[in-house]
Amino acid sequence: MDGRLLHPRAENRDVKYWSGSNQYASGDSLPAGYVSRYVETTHVSVRQNDLEEIKQIWEGLDRMDQQAFIDKYGDIAYLLYVQVNEPMLRALIKFWNPGYCCFTLNGIDLMPTVEEYSELLRVPNIIEDRIYTKPKRNTNMPAQLAAFTGRSEEWASGLISKKGESHCFSWLDIANITRTYPDPHKKAHLLAIAIYGLVIFPRVLGYIDVALFDVFDQFRYGINPAPAILAETFISLNACRELEGGRFRGCAQLLYVWIRSHFWKTPKPVLPGIRSMYFSPLREFLATEWEEVDPTKWVEAFRNLQEQDLVWRTPWLLTIEYLYRCYNYHWLMLLGLWGAIGCAPLLVSRQFGSRQFMPFTAGLRESWFAFDESSRIQSWPSTRIGNIATA
Repeated sequence: MDGRLLHPRAENRDVKYWSGSNQYASGDSLPAGYVSRYVETTHVSVRQNDLEEIKQIWEGLDRMDQQAFIDKYGDIAYLLYVQVNEPMLRALIKFWNPGYCCFTLNGIDLMPTVEEYSELLRVPNIIEDRIYTKPKRNTNMPAQLAAFTGRSEEWASGLISKKGESHCFSWLDIANITRTYPDPHKKAHLLAIAIYGLVIFPRVLGYIDVALFDVFDQFRYGINPAPAILAETFISLNACRELEGGRFRGCAQLLYVWIRSHFWKTPKPVLPGIRSMYFSPLREFLATEWEEVDPTKWVEAFRNLQEQDLVWRTPWLLTIEYLYRCYNYHWLMLLGLWGAIGCAPLLVSRQFGSRQFMPFTAGLRESWFAFDESSRIQSWPSTRIGNIATA
């Protein structure tokens, strides 16, 4: 296998029967009477990297080079300009339900999905049935960094250091190289790595993890980065809740855009009739004026959320099918750069304009695991993902 996912199509009525009957037969993933508790004392840091340097590099590109970057890497550069409402995100994380990998807000379940993140990123030329898989090979990290920067392997060896569990290099060490690189294609490649390392996978602040080399190596095969981004987001949310604090190490910008798109009504809804191939949800988000809330009131707002406050299906989500299970798993397994975790998109069918019904969650609680040198995955044999059609 080469990391492909097979995805036969299933109808709503068939999935409803399959999910309900199996949930009754196998039982839930959690003990009877489980309630996701709100932790009052949780203190989560959503501190992010300083992005001024990388924004200057992006703004220094001419319009044609910027468009060429978007054509190759999608809308990731717009994430540089998303000003995250930190009080809102800190409050939201307190309502994360680690048992089901979703946010439970006043009894309402919401979760970011592969389809929503894919639509936000708009990465071109991705192949729907390809995902990122963890390489089993031992990589020569200095050689990879040297190849990306155009410098010697000896020079690159001096930049890579170990920070906690990560092998990484400082963004400041290659910022000037990125700014002055004569080859525009190589320069764009370095810029994309910086955005992925500092914004999308900010594992160590100020540093870029060399694990990103594997992701970029697989981009040429058309992988969709959204499942890996979600995996690391969910793993970080679980860790923050279980430790009752810590730093959120997922992509704060994407999570913020996602919840804002669902929470309360968007002032400028996007009508399907005016959509075009050039429409960008992130660009639209940046152009929208959002209602301000007293920073101390976000917990109360989430706690008292009503269904009428929500936009269930975001106006920019066009898909009419979504992934809901994975091979012999009863839910969707997401592979990240450093671990894997399962989620049950059937919990949030309404986010796709579909009917809500009982999800199949047996075994979901045990789906979270981290990669180490002995458990790296090269491919996922016989992985199967089904799609559900919306009504």
